Amino acid sequence: MGFPLFRMFRAFSLLLVTSLLAPAAVTAQTRAAGAGVIDGVVSTQGGAIRLGGVQVAVRDATDREIATVLSDGDGHFRLVALPDGRYRLVAGLAGFETTTLVAVVTAGKTSDVSLDLPIAAISQTVEVVGSAVVSSAGTLAPSDAISGTELDQYAPGGGLQAALRLLASIVEVPGGVSIKGGRPSQSSVQLGPGTLVDPSTGLTQVSLPEGAIDSVAVLPNPYAVEYGRFSSGLVVIQTRRAGDQWKTRLNNLDPTFRTRRGTMFDITGIGAFGPRLETGGPIVKDRLFIEQTAQFRYGTSDVASRPEDELRTTKWFSSFTRADANLSPRHSLVATGGLFPSVTTLATLGTFIPPDATADIHSHVNHAGVTERALWTDSVFSETTVQVHEFLTDVVPQGAAAMVLRPETTLGNFFNTQHRSTSTYQVVEAVSGSRNVLGGLHLFKAGLDLLHSRYNGTSASKPVLIERVDGSLARRLDFASETAQSVGSTDVALFVQDRFQPNTRWFLEFGGRIDRDGIVDRFNVTPRVGTAVLLNRPGSAVLRGGFGLFYERTPSTVGTFDQFESALDTRVAADGITPLGPATRFVHVKMPNLDTPRSRTWDVGYDHRLNQTVSLHAGVIARSGDDELIVDPTRTGATGGELLLSSSGRSSYREAEVGAHLTHGPAWDLNVSYVRSTARGDLNSLTNYFDAVMWPVVGKNAYAPLNADVPHRLLARARAMPAPKWLLLVTADWRTGMPYSTVDDALDFVGLRNEGRRFPTYLRLELGVEHRFRIFGLEPWIGVRAYNALNAFLPTDVQANTSSPRFGSFYNSEYRQLRLQVRFER
Repeated sequence: MGFPLFRMFRAFSLLLVTSLLAPAAVTAQTRAAGAGVIDGVVSTQGGAIRLGGVQVAVRDATDREIATVLSDGDGHFRLVALPDGRYRLVAGLAGFETTTLVAVVTAGKTSDVSLDLPIAAISQTVEVVGSAVVSSAGTLAPSDAISGTELDQYAPGGGLQAALRLLASIVEVPGGVSIKGGRPSQSSVQLGPGTLVDPSTGLTQVSLPEGAIDSVAVLPNPYAVEYGRFSSGLVVIQTRRAGDQWKTRLNNLDPTFRTRRGTMFDITGIGAFGPRLETGGPIVKDRLFIEQTAQFRYGTSDVASRPEDELRTTKWFSSFTRADANLSPRHSLVATGGLFPSVTTLATLGTFIPPDATADIHSHVNHAGVTERALWTDSVFSETTVQVHEFLTDVVPQGAAAMVLRPETTLGNFFNTQHRSTSTYQVVEAVSGSRNVLGGLHLFKAGLDLLHSRYNGTSASKPVLIERVDGSLARRLDFASETAQSVGSTDVALFVQDRFQPNTRWFLEFGGRIDRDGIVDRFNVTPRVGTAVLLNRPGSAVLRGGFGLFYERTPSTVGTFDQFESALDTRVAADGITPLGPATRFVHVKMPNLDTPRSRTWDVGYDHRLNQTVSLHAGVIARSGDDELIVDPTRTGATGGELLLSSSGRSSYREAEVGAHLTHGPAWDLNVSYVRSTARGDLNSLTNYFDAVMWPVVGKNAYAPLNADVPHRLLARARAMPAPKWLLLVTADWRTGMPYSTVDDALDFVGLRNEGRRFPTYLRLELGVEHRFRIFGLEPWIGVRAYNALNAFLPTDVQANTSSPRFGSFYNSEYRQLRLQVRFER
């Protein structure tokens, strides 16, 4: 491991040395040309109330952010050493409208400006500006965020999943992503205020076009109670609004090629092709705007431990439309619509699952939404959102043969055929306002969140034969006839919250939420409180912390759990013929009076902006989960058994994180985070078996390290422009390997689950170099990307069957690839 680590740090050193040479040259030129000053004040209510803690960003003529500053306690800010020119100032604070202003800087002179932020009314800009006190997602709690521009640079063509992998709070696990150690189904995704989750599984199926994403924020512990229906974290997506001029951009026209294993230039086919179109502008000047984005993606991937011509293929199309209408100075309307069909063939292909034993997954998602915003007075603002989603999913095997599970491979066809049709109808009504009473400024918000969902489905399962290495039968599962599932539910939430600023250095956020869980028919009360303290007058040092309860949204699968087919489990002796006693019929049973899964979370964080170049962060977070939904097989007699669903599960997550952000405007930028964590919990989560694809064998539950338990992680991403038309990119991810459990030839767990055995240490390095060309009036960035640049061993499969002669061997590591990259900037 030492040699790859040395190479990684050597690559970082070369990048930083190259990057640090550029700022010196830029600084020298700036001083030679002279410099000006911007002196300003940020306020609200027509200048009546000064606002501290507002971040003011300075953007040059190319719309690059060249400096940021926080307003101090009385709203004052000052920017120095600015070259001559026109600049755009962007000021934002949650609860207020983002405001922009053009300032002209003259060498040797001071430009006086005033920025007045109205209460969140009708926004004329789309910039998301994060404050050191209030995150861009509108809460005092810490958040992890990445902009659409960063996504274009670091992970072009990768979409939302690629954006999430760039954040230290996210770890990719089987079935999705884990936020702060939680299971994928314990988190949620919001498109603005509306949920974007399939109610049947609790997972997100929507792949927005990359051009539609303006920003992605991850909130592990939001103190604001307007956010609900999750227990381990929330992903908030903000979409792009059309600008004041028509712009059209066609991107990702260059396909990525697959190369023969062990080579870098022997092309064998197309690995990925994801062209996307973005166009938008005003329909009626200053009144009506439309932004249309569309993307098609074709991708193939092989399994390194299988023949090279066996390919998992994904094809999806994503279309998203956003229209903004300014009906009056106090009234606006936003309408969105989207279509997201996709097909994945050989979706479950793996080291031990050949093509014939895989399943294809067909899905289709439709989205429609309308948001109306109205400013009733100078201090009262309302927002009404209506969203409709339809999710259609089909799981289709390759044939009708029985499924045969052997330690080394799988024979026959996948055992289960499923059809799921789910829909959600959501209405969110919220009223916000501000009052300077009772000792300070209050930003209050109250609302109603009504969510109705419907789930209809069918499931048919064929026999599953579990055989030993020698081919003799060890166990057999025979399922009852095809079943149908149907359930409807209505969730209702009421929330009230207040962000109180008693003085210029202290912010307090508190509120309460009442949720009705329609699936288990429970009412849950959610109190939360958080605070942020400016430790110095400029607001560059912030201490924050908070505590809250978080209740998940119970998947519709819980309501239909006892409607799935039962299984007859027959155990067979070593001769492969003689039964080991009578067969046991396992039926699906729900414990009465199920509770809604919840977590109790607290965190403390410290952020310090040392200067315009260096920002530091340190924080700890602790989460305890209760009433989690687990499935456990239990025997009720000689021939009877239950696959019992209960809310007796629990989990625990502890984390400490330190990080640094170094930046020098467009010249260079570096983010580094180190996370020390532990994640434990009950392993038989409902969604481990009733996920997008069902799994036939359910073992005994255990409380142990979770699959997302990663004790150590170091994540870094760096960007440098040694010259205006050259761009260097580095992303490095080093972490402890994830745990796994072992099984015997009957697929029963052996020993302690997830204890003592882990995948190898993970080290992934990605490099990129791009140059901006001018071709027929266009200015594309063209370059080369190296994925897994060190060709490190990154296995995703392990032989965990103790009866296999290859027990403990790891398989399916991605190999190093070089790809040509062509992209156009936003």
